[in-house]
Amino acid sequence: MKHFYTLLLLSLVFSGCNHFEYSPNQIFDRNSLRDLNATNLKKLGDGAQDDTVKFILTGDTQRSRDETVEFYKKINAMKDIDFVVLAGDISEFGVLKEMEWISRSLRHLEVPYISVIGNHDLTSRGRETFEHMFGPLNFSFVYGGIKFICHDTNGREYSFNGKVPDMPWLKEQLKPTAGVNNFIAVSHVPPSAEDFDVKLYDDYINTFDSTPGFLGSLHAHTHSFEVKYPDNSGIPYLVTGNLGSGEFIIVQVVNQKLSFERVFF
Repeated sequence: MKHFYTLLLLSLVFSGCNHFEYSPNQIFDRNSLRDLNATNLKKLGDGAQDDTVKFILTGDTQRSRDETVEFYKKINAMKDIDFVVLAGDISEFGVLKEMEWISRSLRHLEVPYISVIGNHDLTSRGRETFEHMFGPLNFSFVYGGIKFICHDTNGREYSFNGKVPDMPWLKEQLKPTAGVNNFIAVSHVPPSAEDFDVKLYDDYINTFDSTPGFLGSLHAHTHSFEVKYPDNSGIPYLVTGNLGSGEFIIVQVVNQKLSFERVFF
């Protein structure tokens, strides 16, 4: 009986602790952040009066907590930045605490930030954690007359099943819409990478190429800056270096034309 009361006391102590880890694979706890993309998009607004859209593209923050602090301080010191896009791989192992560490640092940004899912974020129970903390894996929003189509391109994590990226969903998002003049795609894995489902490569490229007003496709994943123009379409497929290497890209759209600048910090 004495041992029973001891165990009962311990269970009550631990159950009352917000930080007690029941499992390394848990997807949320009492203090978890939730629906960050929706919250930040509400802060962002629609940018209807903004004739110059200027935002930051970064990605691959895993194992880069110190660099994330330097990053938000750098962005906060800049002018005229509308928002930040985090193009996946927030975490290394899809673990709740990893995503929380980065997200709590990025809360210090003075502008909203939007996150898409990376291949590392899908490991373990990372998908459920991401959905709880950030929201749907495929989503879109309009800012300054530009529709940003954020989507999952991590084909390898789905055993290259021919369904990721979700081409029917993408094509629906790219249809002409009132109040939308241009389109920009955002995802983690670029179509040139081995982790992209090669069966969908042609359809993916051709869909963007045939969409009037499509300005560019933005990615991370390779940890190296690169710009490619598949099939001489003139559409840039822009990949940012990883945040841990101390760089990001400023993307600007003026008069329906996209330009970009690589920045080191």
